Amino acid sequence: MADVDEREGLVEYSQFLGLRNNVSANNFERTDLVEATNVDIDDSLVLSRRKGYSAPVTAAIDRALWASGNVCLGVGANTLKQLLPDYSTRTLRTGLTPDRPLTYVAVGDRGYYANGVEKGCIRNGANHSWGLTVPPMPVATATGGTLPAGEYQYAVTYLRDDGQESGTGRAGTLNLPSAGGIALSMIDPSDDTDVTHKVVYLSPVGGEVLYRVGVIPNAETTFTVSEVRAGASPLRTQFLQPPPAGDQIAYRNGYMLVAKDTRLYPSEPYAPELFDYRKALPFLSRITMVAPVKGGVWVGMENQLGWLAGDVPEAWDYKVVADYGVVPGTLCFADAGLVGDGQASGEIIAMFASTRGLCAGLTGGRLLNMTETRFAYPIQPQGAGIVRRHRGIVQYLATMQGAETPGNAAV
Repeated sequence: MADVDEREGLVEYSQFLGLRNNVSANNFERTDLVEATNVDIDDSLVLSRRKGYSAPVTAAIDRALWASGNVCLGVGANTLKQLLPDYSTRTLRTGLTPDRPLTYVAVGDRGYYANGVEKGCIRNGANHSWGLTVPPMPVATATGGTLPAGEYQYAVTYLRDDGQESGTGRAGTLNLPSAGGIALSMIDPSDDTDVTHKVVYLSPVGGEVLYRVGVIPNAETTFTVSEVRAGASPLRTQFLQPPPAGDQIAYRNGYMLVAKDTRLYPSEPYAPELFDYRKALPFLSRITMVAPVKGGVWVGMENQLGWLAGDVPEAWDYKVVADYGVVPGTLCFADAGLVGDGQASGEIIAMFASTRGLCAGLTGGRLLNMTETRFAYPIQPQGAGIVRRHRGIVQYLATMQGAETPGNAAV
């Protein structure tokens, strides 16, 4: 709205749409700003001064801050720490690789994290493994017993103290030329301190399915089957592995989603620690964002943005939505009612910084680029994003870090 004072020859304008740099300032509308420092623009398009900032509550955490429920985690001095209610910190894990941003996801009462090199799980306030390594196959030899002659298959898994079982590889085989027993040796103990036992599986003579025939302490390295045992628990984790140390992780409809380089790995259903690597989906460039919303998953890459339509990996249908990429670390989720006319309140959407503007990834694969037509910013290798609510104003704020690339140059 403009007020004109004819005597002074002045025009006062009090409504603004915000910064603009995609046209010359000589061609600005009166709603455009060339510079704006420490101000907010409310829904009536009026400028107001932004309040200052307060001192940090702790210096022990300097990056990768994340919270879910009453658990808050962050990294300081390459150490994973939990921020407690009194703003003190507790060390959970040391020796994280420097300059590798962590990505987190909550599943139930557990928090999972990864940085492309290390990964882990926070449960009951302590750091634990995320997935168990596959044990090497033990050595099998014939011994005395009453097992019928013929071919047997055998395998071993690790068992963690919370009941999580590892995967195992291709089963070993042993042919008994006559009635006897099977002696397993060199059953390697796990070096995971949470592993308490090992599980031994054996097939019936000539059988295709392996059944649990014994559970031994992790330290034991031998096991013998000398008589027929009626197995009731079949082997369910064959050919499954722990997740890779992902660059990005997410959880959707019972599936853990782990992005590593150019591949997206879905877990087995409701088994966030067991993965079949043969089910990985390849993409054209490094994956920088995985954002599940209603109806599918947004997948951001270095130079492309895509949509995986479908509620489960088996039903996914991929399409390219934009020919530009996503800045890693800028993802956050918000209620759809905060965008546009608010009609979709209650649905969760993805907010992120792309290489061509600040975006909202809506449900059903609809993309809203909120700044591309007005404001361009340089591309940077990583950032952070948050939804800010203050004085009735809702804003998506993104910060960028690292060397600038003039791939999104302004006028």
